[in-house]
Amino acid sequence: MTAACPVGISIQCDADLLAIRSDAPLRIASTAVHGGGLNHGRCIVSARVPSSYSGREPARDIQKLAAARGLRPDVGLMTAVDLSKARSATAACSEVTAMGVVTAGLSRTWAAGSRLRPVAGAGTINLIVLLNAGLEDAAGLNLIATVTEAKVLTLAAFGILTEEGEPASGTATDAVVVAWPARANRRFSYGGPATAPGWAAAAATRTALGEAIGRSR
Repeated sequence: MTAACPVGISIQCDADLLAIRSDAPLRIASTAVHGGGLNHGRCIVSARVPSSYSGREPARDIQKLAAARGLRPDVGLMTAVDLSKARSATAACSEVTAMGVVTAGLSRTWAAGSRLRPVAGAGTINLIVLLNAGLEDAAGLNLIATVTEAKVLTLAAFGILTEEGEPASGTATDAVVVAWPARANRRFSYGGPATAPGWAAAAATRTALGEAIGRSR
């Protein structure tokens, strides 16, 4: 971790588990395998599994791994990456501050829309963004798209390719989590890249992912 946590947020991280906890309730939009969709909660985790992982109940496996640490995650991600290599960064635009927490598993890169083939093993880019400002639910979903755009731009900037030599858009198992204060009085209606939340989230993601890629090489 390289960035200071937002007020009321704590992050604990070692090789096998990354846990983000909030003093106040969060509204969470995500593509997470555990607790994905639109959710409320205070605890987000990313759990490490072997690169050969092929479990059929990943949500249950995440819960078991977290429970061993005394945690009950509301949202959970999975990766084969050493989680001590997670990188974080903050960015601010107007009154909005975003913190991006990223892990970059690049052993199984993928190009969206390319030739379909079996996905061998785990290789995952997990992107978590925490905001200090409220969002409407639609803006939270919009922000997932913005963060994904930031991911693709970062991979392109680093020249990350697939095994076939195509520019990689990510991996086949990437996930995005966006969280904001559930009780915020003001809520932004949009989360695109030209909005304050979108700009801050994208900038934090690009910086954190760039650092994570640098550590993975």
